[in-house]
Amino acid sequence: MKGKINCSLNLACRYGSYLSALSYSAYLRFITTSLRIRGILITEPYACEHNYSVEILSIDPLVIYINGFLKEFEIKHLLEVTNTQFDHSYVYDSDLKSVVDQRYRTSQSAMVSPKDFVSICLSERMKSLLGNIQHIDTEPLQVVKYEGGERFRIHMDWFDRPRNETFNPKTPFRSYNRLGSIFAYLEDGCSGGETYFPDIRGVAPDADGDKFTRTETGEGLLVNPRRGNAVFWNNLFMNGSGDPRVAHAGRPVLSGRKTGMNLFSYYYLDVPIAGGESG
Repeated sequence: MKGKINCSLNLACRYGSYLSALSYSAYLRFITTSLRIRGILITEPYACEHNYSVEILSIDPLVIYINGFLKEFEIKHLLEVTNTQFDHSYVYDSDLKSVVDQRYRTSQSAMVSPKDFVSICLSERMKSLLGNIQHIDTEPLQVVKYEGGERFRIHMDWFDRPRNETFNPKTPFRSYNRLGSIFAYLEDGCSGGETYFPDIRGVAPDADGDKFTRTETGEGLLVNPRRGNAVFWNNLFMNGSGDPRVAHAGRPVLSGRKTGMNLFSYYYLDVPIAGGESG
């Protein structure tokens, strides 16, 4: 998958366009200055390019392993901008309100501004992966950290009924569900912490045991934390209802730290799930 975005001073990104409101040298000075303020040293400009490879782990439901989804600079940037922002991770209750419930989720999370230039790029990267499937919006990017036995028990990313409050200030009230999920790995210096899908059985016994494998009993799929790589899955059937087969968990981190990134795409109910408005 390849694509390229050029980002101007106002951080609005367009495919296949050259810098217009800003010369390239001025653009580079702006990006360099903004990163220096954050204490990040770069020696070359940040180019939002989408270069990665994929491996299909399951066709139905669709689960894809993505090699190189995150670039090293993007990882360092996300860790830097969220370094002091972590708080208890939340879950959604029966009223679709966000609450802290450590019976189910004990990790720490930090949100990344939708205006952050790496956040913009990663949103576009997910949209480019979705292709003909609806990809109008994504939720704000969330960085999540697990240490010392922290976990996220079995859950689904999709909602049992549509949520009406979006994160998009242009359309704050519009019924949606979560169509696609990406979980990417920023730090993998840990034991344990696998992403576990108990109902996905598409991985062969001799599959790549470094990146993904079966459980000890041969049932389900385990995706191991590997820095820069990611796993994508489709949450919904074509009629818009949730697929229970993509239930998953973040297994306990036994030692060290796992840091990941959640990115979700919207499915707006007033637009076809495929072949309709794309963005």
